[in-house]
Amino acid sequence: MEAIALARGGVEFSVDEVRTSNGKWSSKGVIFLTNMRMIFVANHPDAASGLVAFELPFAYITGDKFKQPVFGCNNLAGKCWPAVPGGGPLGTLPPHNFVIYFKEGGVGTFLPLYFNFLEYVRVMQQRVHSNPAPCAPVQPPQATQEMLSKAFVDPNDPSKVFLTSPVDESQRIPTAPQYAPNYTETQHERYQDMGLRP
Repeated sequence: MEAIALARGGVEFSVDEVRTSNGKWSSKGVIFLTNMRMIFVANHPDAASGLVAFELPFAYITGDKFKQPVFGCNNLAGKCWPAVPGGGPLGTLPPHNFVIYFKEGGVGTFLPLYFNFLEYVRVMQQRVHSNPAPCAPVQPPQATQEMLSKAFVDPNDPSKVFLTSPVDESQRIPTAPQYAPNYTETQHERYQDMGLRP
């Protein structure tokens, strides 16, 4: 089952081999990290192509490398085969070169999750290729299990960490206050007159 683990804003994403006029796309937006893939969502759609999001499945990522240049911002670069018919490691389409620039910092929470999820997916791939018969599921790495079993937010890191998919405020069901069975409207008015909340 796929779950969103983290959303990181303030990133710039660039990728090649896409359907734009020059075959490249670069935009600012948010990167969502799940236990199966990364999804970049741009702040604004590309004016010419309408491209607004890009998926990077962990099973298709290769040659990934985290870079910390002396001048410039931290970035994660690599290759990812397209997740379309004819794509993938055994497909005929070439992989995309991608770079994620962390313009507003905050890789301290992102990277451990990314590398743990990536390792888990690669272990599962090796098991499937070496033994196509059904077998017992592999447990995620210990650090990943601990992260997903409890929520925490580092006050020095502006990440949003989720245990379940986020819900838009407009989708939330408003809840009315719950009163004890012996609570009456007269008591409510008396509390309000005294400037108190029940």
